[in-house]
Amino acid sequence: MSEYESTSLVKTLRPFHVWALGVGIVLVGEYMGWNFTIAKGGVLGSLLAMLVAGTMYVIISLCASELGSATKLAGGPYDWARLFIGPGAAASVGLAVYMEYIALEAADAIVVACIAQSIFPELQVFPVTLLVIALLTFINYRGVVAALTLNFVLTMIAFIAILAFFFSTAFGLVDIHPEYLFQGALPNGMIGLFAALQFGPWFYLGIEGAAMCAEECKHPSRAVPLGQQAGMITLLIGAAMTLYLCTVLIPTDLLGVSVYPLFEAAKNSGIFIFVALLGLGTFLTCVASANGCVCDSSRSWFALSRDNYVSSWFSAVHPKYNTPYRAVIFTMPVAIGFAFSGFLDQVITFSIISGLLCYVLIPFSLIRFRKLFPQTTSKVRPFVSPLQPYISYFAIAIAITILSTLFWGYKYNLIFAFVFYGIAYFYFSHRHKNSNIENNWAEMGWPLPKGLDNGRIKKEAKSIGDE
Repeated sequence: MSEYESTSLVKTLRPFHVWALGVGIVLVGEYMGWNFTIAKGGVLGSLLAMLVAGTMYVIISLCASELGSATKLAGGPYDWARLFIGPGAAASVGLAVYMEYIALEAADAIVVACIAQSIFPELQVFPVTLLVIALLTFINYRGVVAALTLNFVLTMIAFIAILAFFFSTAFGLVDIHPEYLFQGALPNGMIGLFAALQFGPWFYLGIEGAAMCAEECKHPSRAVPLGQQAGMITLLIGAAMTLYLCTVLIPTDLLGVSVYPLFEAAKNSGIFIFVALLGLGTFLTCVASANGCVCDSSRSWFALSRDNYVSSWFSAVHPKYNTPYRAVIFTMPVAIGFAFSGFLDQVITFSIISGLLCYVLIPFSLIRFRKLFPQTTSKVRPFVSPLQPYISYFAIAIAITILSTLFWGYKYNLIFAFVFYGIAYFYFSHRHKNSNIENNWAEMGWPLPKGLDNGRIKKEAKSIGDE
């Protein structure tokens, strides 16, 4: 190891940073993308998709809070699968998390560039996209506190814009059109309700990433559950307000194909201050989302590298900035490759599929965690999510149901994803099956698993702690 490398991440983050990471990544999905539920299932289909996906994400958020506060590791879903399921599942979910966030980063950067071009027509989309990716990579290279503090400011402005617009309708400052709710309530019949589910995750996609900064929190046992749950509550409120605002201000046939639905709703209000505020919110939430995606994707790659699933070269930590700087830098060429591929809609769909795979394995990791460690002591389980493991099984069922709806329109993406992650599962299961190093539960301060049922979970856990 050179003099420019250290071995561990620094613990500096607080609950509002966790909130900023989770909500910062997701809020862009309330400014755009969710409205494709309207095109499939109308207002009722969109409402159903929001509620079904919201139920799944509440459960996933509870699972992530319990697992993140217990393990306190940077890899998030990857580390949970590694500890409680096995190497094949760990590799698959680690790659899925990486692909989910890196694809979202590319999409966000392109949208930022397109917005910039609409304001300054002389700008070109691709150079601005490259500049956005490079700038956010540099910010994350310099330090996670600066990156997530930036996310907090940008996300708060974007969320306040939605709040202000919503309350303006409540006080009669904006003329609404309730008739729009009935004109396109159910345009494609009952099948449209089911088809709309595939776009439901847009309201909340990526909130589980809030727990991926656990290893860099000052007190992860407190910061992760508090930041994660506050973030989920924020998104539920934002999703409900967004759906209401857009459906009473934009005709259904136009809302289903709008690129920037909240901005379009603001324009239809005819009030300049809301047009400016929601336009600014659209721009800022894309920047915040891309910034958070750099953070989460790099932590997933860092965790994979630290356990030798990919080259250990990426696991270096900068001695001055205390960031996994090589993993951060590596996000840049991959994001640029996605951004310049020319198949952005396919890339985004692959991101959603990758996320849904995580939503199957995260609750399953919690089920395994509960079976291996039934103890409820604060050392093992600082945060205890309610109604487990029953709600975890329910979340798995919802995730599989939403995955099945992607067969309509995205059949080949679904097949490719299953092949890709299936190969990863069997390759890494075979590669790591002969390892003789078992999880060092004692270093984590935990008792031995119930029935010593950890023989097939082979990789050693890293030493962790709150301080």
